Amino acid sequence: MVFQSQSKAIAGVLLTKDRNKREWENVLNSDAWTITGLPEELRGALYLSYDTLPSALKQCFLYCSLQPKNHEFDVDELVLEWIAEGYIKPSGNSTMEDVAKDYYMELIRRSFLQPDSKYVDMSICTIHDLLRGLAQALAGDENFLGDPQDAQKADSIKKLRRLTVSSERDNVSIEHLYSLRKLSLSTPPNLNTSVIGSLKHLRLLILNGDRIENIPDSIGDLVHLRLLNLYNSRICELPESLGNLINLQFLLLSCCKSLHILPRSITKLCSLRRLILHKTPLNYVPKGIGKLEHLNFLTGFVIGNNGINEGEGCDLEELQKLKNLSYLEIENLEKARGKSALVLSNKPSLRELYLSCTPNISGHVQQQEMDKIVQVFDELSPSISLFDLTIANYFGARYPKWMTPTSISIAFLELSYLKLINCSKCPQLPSFGQLPQLKYLRIEGATAVVSIGPEFLGNGEPAESAFPKLQYLELSDMANWEEWSLISGEEDTKLESSNLLLFPHLKTIVINHCPKLKALPRGLNLIQKLKIFRAHNLSRVSDLRALRELVVVDCLMLKCVEKLESLQNLKMMDAVDTNLPEWLISFLQQHEKLHDNQFHLQLECSAQALKGCLKGHPYWNFLQQVPRLEAYAENKSMYLKYIKDPFSYQTNVDEDIN
Repeated sequence: MVFQSQSKAIAGVLLTKDRNKREWENVLNSDAWTITGLPEELRGALYLSYDTLPSALKQCFLYCSLQPKNHEFDVDELVLEWIAEGYIKPSGNSTMEDVAKDYYMELIRRSFLQPDSKYVDMSICTIHDLLRGLAQALAGDENFLGDPQDAQKADSIKKLRRLTVSSERDNVSIEHLYSLRKLSLSTPPNLNTSVIGSLKHLRLLILNGDRIENIPDSIGDLVHLRLLNLYNSRICELPESLGNLINLQFLLLSCCKSLHILPRSITKLCSLRRLILHKTPLNYVPKGIGKLEHLNFLTGFVIGNNGINEGEGCDLEELQKLKNLSYLEIENLEKARGKSALVLSNKPSLRELYLSCTPNISGHVQQQEMDKIVQVFDELSPSISLFDLTIANYFGARYPKWMTPTSISIAFLELSYLKLINCSKCPQLPSFGQLPQLKYLRIEGATAVVSIGPEFLGNGEPAESAFPKLQYLELSDMANWEEWSLISGEEDTKLESSNLLLFPHLKTIVINHCPKLKALPRGLNLIQKLKIFRAHNLSRVSDLRALRELVVVDCLMLKCVEKLESLQNLKMMDAVDTNLPEWLISFLQQHEKLHDNQFHLQLECSAQALKGCLKGHPYWNFLQQVPRLEAYAENKSMYLKYIKDPFSYQTNVDEDIN
């Protein structure tokens, strides 16, 4: 493992050098190879890789020493904390956030950070134990991860600048740590927050978890504070002295379940760049938020008030002056008043937008309210720079005008991610096929939709131009959806003989809880992954030549699965039926790909069905031809695992089970 880390370190260094003999000899002859004062496993290539970093990247890397082993770093958290520490400077037209993200990617490129493969955008990463050890060794006495009492015993306490509390004690104390620039605490320890005001040099204060119940008035004395993170705390209020923090850039208040009111002084935070209120049940947002002209990231912005605090709260006009926003969440839009035509269109940097009405009210609205919300959304015409759009809990009978076929392809030239969540009153979906850059489309809770037809592709446009970049499509919780067709009857007869390609880059389709859907459309020839959950009326899955992975869960009426020549992974889940479904038996008996050693069958079934899969039982005759089989029952407590070649057969199932 040490050798592997050293090799990656050398590779990371050489990536930054020109490919010539002189540059590589300079690396070979570097004094960094002979550094002393470090443990042996941290010398050589590991230290060399650090030594060649630009100074700003060195600071960012050392900062990672403040988290425990196996910690998953979130790019957004690192970006904000690096900025708050002062490591990041704006460059040209790039914001500090942009520069910090570039630093993050550079640390990945040089193998200092390892991205988690589950996240295609590399937003989550880890750090190898040896590199974490190197960061801790080089940070020395400035950074400390552990019990504050241990830090206070050290002779070097005056050098301590950053503390992440990790302790098994019920209570911890931070008295006398007056030089701290960063204090971070997550549950479980209790902390006497009254002493926070004495930490005059703090730039970052992170107090997460339900043991944080109050913030003292003295927090207003922390004039150097750049970041305040109270995620998931139990605070009920914030002191008015918060408004004294004129250098505060990031205020993170998400998931504060007991926080219902913000101090009016929040409008005095003239340096604020990010205000996070996501999943915090505020009664209202104080008027004057529009004065925070540096704000570029705002979540959980609620319109109006809860009816108790009459005269309080903001309308859409409050957002008019916030022209630097790149990310915006607006909630309770049914309470909007007045004109809102320019609220979004004058924001050229806006990339991500979330628009929502109050959840769970669509079943109780009158026609007048439905007409009003349509008018509100009609006026909310977003900037053409939009990259990611979510519309949630919308209860209008039609989608906004800026989503009509004649407007959508012009209005959203860069839109790549689109989610419609619980838009339950609109019977017809917009012509999303005309969006030139759309890669991800999720439609959930569109309960008024009965049919999806060619209009979904576009307004009379040739089908080959529809969804040119789409890679992922999810349709879920559509209780009344019955029909899905992509082309009209005349075009259907020509499909096989033409060069017509629908969804040319579509890789994955997910259909979840659409109980009335009768059939899949023709034209999905290029999809590679299909997941179908609880489509109780679906009878057939066939003619998907490129399909490599199929997941079928609780599809009660499914009768036929065939003509899937490229299939390599098949997963079936049905924990109720005592028999394997007929479609599965027929498919396995006929499917020629079973001779391909890549084919993998996964079953999650009832205990009785699993017993039938064992050697000598009814299903074994055809299951033994499967190259690789995994079958489970009773929440995976019972299993059968089989490999055809080289032969392996494992099970814990009692053959006498009833």
